[in-house]
Amino acid sequence: MSAPARSLKIPTRSTPRQRTPAARPPTSPSPYPRRRARRGTPAFWVLTALIVTGLVVGIVSMSALAVQASIRSDALQQQLGGLIQQQQVLREQVAAASAPSRVMRWARGAGMVMPDRVVILRIPPDGAA
Repeated sequence: MSAPARSLKIPTRSTPRQRTPAARPPTSPSPYPRRRARRGTPAFWVLTALIVTGLVVGIVSMSALAVQASIRSDALQQQLGGLIQQQQVLREQVAAASAPSRVMRWARGAGMVMPDRVVILRIPPDGAA
């Protein structure tokens, strides 16, 4: 027949086993000592503040100069427009003053008369007579 069934015994422990920490290697000092991170020296912060302040002042100054140049340019453009109009008025006055009818009236008023005979002399271009 068959053999009797064997009973399986599981070993149980009544007390938990205490673990011992693993052995660690001995610590030796590092060749590079750990330094605490510096937040910066006061001289660094003063220098940084001076540089930033200088840059801000420079940018504001350049902006002010650009605005000033733009205003001056606009003023010069307006002045140029006025001068161009004045030049046009003066040209018209010169044209009116040098008109042949006006010159003839002025000449008669000054006692000048038209010549009976008009002679036109031609001069050769090379100047030889």
